[in-house]
Amino acid sequence: MRILLLNYEFPPVGGGAATASAQIARHLARRGVQVVVLTSQFRGLPRREPRDGYLVYRVPAGRRHIDRCSVPEMGAYMLGAAAPALRLARAFRPDLMHVYFGMPTGPVGLLVNQVLGVPYLLSLRGGDVPGFMADELARMHQLTMPLTRRIWHRAGALVANSPRLHELATRVVPDRTVELVPNGVDLEWFRPPETASRPEGAPVRLLFVGRLVRQKGLVYLLQSLGRLDPAIRAGVELELVGSGPDEASLRALAAALGIAAQVRFAGWVAREAIVAHYQQADVFVLPSLDEGMPNVVLEAIACGRPVVATDLPGNRELVHAGENGFLVPRADSPALTVALDRVIADATLRRRMGAAGRALAECYGWAGVADRYLALSEAIVAARRPHSAA
Repeated sequence: MRILLLNYEFPPVGGGAATASAQIARHLARRGVQVVVLTSQFRGLPRREPRDGYLVYRVPAGRRHIDRCSVPEMGAYMLGAAAPALRLARAFRPDLMHVYFGMPTGPVGLLVNQVLGVPYLLSLRGGDVPGFMADELARMHQLTMPLTRRIWHRAGALVANSPRLHELATRVVPDRTVELVPNGVDLEWFRPPETASRPEGAPVRLLFVGRLVRQKGLVYLLQSLGRLDPAIRAGVELELVGSGPDEASLRALAAALGIAAQVRFAGWVAREAIVAHYQQADVFVLPSLDEGMPNVVLEAIACGRPVVATDLPGNRELVHAGENGFLVPRADSPALTVALDRVIADATLRRRMGAAGRALAECYGWAGVADRYLALSEAIVAARRPHSAA
């Protein structure tokens, strides 16, 4: 089988969806599938690159940040990838395409489908699903809804990676089956440290990994840290790994709350280095206001770290309250403080929860996710064969 994978971001560029597409491509290649990827160019990266048994091609998109993309830059990818996608599809002759994100990648897949007849599987990732992050994206979703419906209806299969996205997607296309295939984690790379990574008596380290944007709810995390009893707070550190437009306001808030000395802004960290941050943490915290199925939670539990996260459907799949972490209501800093206070105070509880998290992570290897994508791909191709013969 030959698969053309389209994603406007691909490692080392991008976030969780970039990681997912790269891992699925790697495992498909291991199964003998020929995979070619078309993604965005970023400074210092080659225009053509062999990786893990597949090929990556990059097209100029004017992207300025490795970890985030503006709407104009997304538009630049759509325009810049259109002709190269057609040329690549004519030369490679894929059996089907894997298209990640209905927007901005979906229109490129739709074009190839309409011009060359190549079917596609559409992987829905979060912000491309109407209803997700409704406070911020409602206007954009309204404007793009006619094109979104067309892209979704032309897809040979629709895939959501969490119950939340599955529910939202089904509302958009109630006449279509939406498959639920969760994210995965690299269990060989993300694992607990072999020995204690920090000295006895060191401050309890809280860790967040992700974009510094409103959606991640970091205001509530800083507020909750500020609400801790001063004697407890003195023995706590918070590390924020990531960058984004809210960094300056978050720094200002930390200073206003009197906790600036205990909050470390680590900036963007390369993918190959991120595992050390999980392993050196004691507790992972994700206070997001909306999520699909977060890769970062999977990575944290695979590294044997207890998780405190907001009570969202995607988090609920991975954080079993009282077993491997705690769930708290969204936008509720007092409740977050209570949960943090409990896990900070009890090292035995952290160890027990960390072990339970690792055991759960064992069910989410990327190999199984790739098998699901391959089965869906084979079904799409098989369904088209009678028409091709005719």
